Amino acid sequence: MKKNLVHTIITALLGIFLVALTVAKASAQTPISVNECDTMTFSVTSRPGIPEPHYVWGIYEASSGTTDVLDPAGTLDPALHFVDGMYASGEGSTVQVVGLTPGFYYVRIHVIDEESCTDNIEMYVLEVLESTLDLEVYADSVCIGEPTNVYIRFTGIGPYDVYYTIGDQVTPSVVNVMGGVPDPEIAIPITEPLPVGETTFWIIKVEDNCKAYEYSVDERPNTGILIYPKPAKQPIYLKED
Repeated sequence: MKKNLVHTIITALLGIFLVALTVAKASAQTPISVNECDTMTFSVTSRPGIPEPHYVWGIYEASSGTTDVLDPAGTLDPALHFVDGMYASGEGSTVQVVGLTPGFYYVRIHVIDEESCTDNIEMYVLEVLESTLDLEVYADSVCIGEPTNVYIRFTGIGPYDVYYTIGDQVTPSVVNVMGGVPDPEIAIPITEPLPVGETTFWIIKVEDNCKAYEYSVDERPNTGILIYPKPAKQPIYLKED
């Protein structure tokens, strides 16, 4: 996923000397909230013509103390979290942020204009929300020998790769749910013969475009596939008046 945020740098005459700008913890500011695995694009639009090296982006993990946002040693590795490293696509006024785990971060843009003798800094808080998966699983109940299906309904937009087992199977099978359709549902035909009674269908893992959701044994989504015996033949009686 991609989201764009355009922020305008406010010009302030600070002279040619760097200032030691510090910020307090994230709870003191209103954060920008994004989902885990989103690609965020941040741009500066008000300062055209400034050479690329004069735009310096930084990103920091928020903490309970103060942070010097002009100290390069305190930033996260730009190679891991900025597309194209410190500068994006050859244009220093724009940067894409990726690969952040859930939590709070400070994002900073530092613009130095030597010709007009200005040093501009903008700083904001970014909250990365954990990606979650919402699904429902249920099955048909049929008589033995009749075809049956297990159904999985997702809340969201795929694609999804679902790893599942039936009963005491050890090696999971995989089924793909195509993306692009909101809240898709898939029917998985159960082709192997099942005994009379209840056999459990287990979801072991689901992968989407963000990450893999792996479940412990006690937390695996599941449903019971109920198989009934064939009804016994009964004699036909004529109703008497």
